[in-house]
Amino acid sequence: MKRARPLAIGAILVLIATGCTNPAAETAPSPAVASSSPAPTPTPQASRVLAGTFVSQAVPTRGEVILTEKTDSITLTLQDFSTGPGDEVYIYFNLGRMTKDPAGDNVVEDPNQIQLTHLKSRTGTQNYDLTPRLGNLPKIQSITIYSYKSLEAFGTANLALRN
Repeated sequence: MKRARPLAIGAILVLIATGCTNPAAETAPSPAVASSSPAPTPTPQASRVLAGTFVSQAVPTRGEVILTEKTDSITLTLQDFSTGPGDEVYIYFNLGRMTKDPAGDNVVEDPNQIQLTHLKSRTGTQNYDLTPRLGNLPKIQSITIYSYKSLEAFGTANLALRN
C-alpha cells in the first residue's frame, strides 16, 4: 500500500503536467476570427443635383451653377464661371425663378432672397461648402450673382433637376 500512494500521486502529477482535457471540447469549432481589413465605407450618394446656366443681366456673366445635395453635405459649384468687375459681389439664393416681365426685362418672380456668401473670384471654377446651412435651406429656384454696392444683378441661373 505504501507503494500505491506514490504511484497515485505520480499519476495525478502526470495528468496535471499534461493537462486534463475534455475530448468533446477539443472537437468544438473555434469561433470565427474577424478579418483584419476594415469593411468598405459606403460613399454618400448625391440625393439631389440641381444645375443651371447663367443669363447675363447688368454685366456679362456666364458659366454653370451646380448645387449638389447629399445626405450629409451640400456644395455649390460655379463651373467655367466669369462675370464683370464690381465691388461687394455676392451669391444669392432666390426662392423664385427668373422670368421676363412685360417690358422684356429679366426679373426674379419671388423677391425673397438669401445672401449666401461673398464671391471668391470673378473667373474660374469654384466650390462653396454649404454644409453648415444644410438643414436651413428653403426650396431654391435660382441663383443670382449680385453687387451689393451697385444694387445690380450681374447674372442669374434658374435651377433644374439634373439626371
